[in-house]
Amino acid sequence: MVLCNVKCVENISKYLNVAPGKLYVSKNNVVAAKDLLEKESLEGFSTIVQTLVKLSKFSNILGKDAVTQALTRQWLEYVVLNVNYADNLKNVKRILKVFQFRLDNPNQNVINMSFTLYSQELNLILRKSTYITGTEKTVADVVLYYALHSIMQGLTHQEKAEYVNVSRWFDNIQQDEKLRQELELINFNLLNLYL
Repeated sequence: MVLCNVKCVENISKYLNVAPGKLYVSKNNVVAAKDLLEKESLEGFSTIVQTLVKLSKFSNILGKDAVTQALTRQWLEYVVLNVNYADNLKNVKRILKVFQFRLDNPNQNVINMSFTLYSQELNLILRKSTYITGTEKTVADVVLYYALHSIMQGLTHQEKAEYVNVSRWFDNIQQDEKLRQELELINFNLLNLYL
């Protein structure tokens, strides 16, 4: 199962007040939309989301300036490449908290490089910012909310406390009733954890 699915696009289109056209999974196993644009079919989660934004009355939700728009597009790609597969436990832990990447090439004639990249991905990014791209909500936040909802719903209170920045961001985002739609309000009351 993938998280960037037809239901996720439907939720995003509902939030943006744009009819998504006929959504389906293409032969390439990705989300596709027919009739979103006149006489054209679109394929690819990020492409469809960006088209929905352009068709909506919320054009600033992609970002108000070029830098924010670029960051938003990068985060949309991040969602497709990483969060999309977070329905398995190994990927969830890497996405929410820490991963270690090590590249070793012992062949001195070509490259002898060794480095370790420690990244706290979402938890680190959200450490100093309210939203994914900074101080204003973008479509990247909207997409991440819908993609992560089932994951956050399945976390224990201890796990929510471990991913404190993601939990803070998610709890803030879910307070928007228009965004939350029919999705369950997830409890982030950590008081029980410390009693």
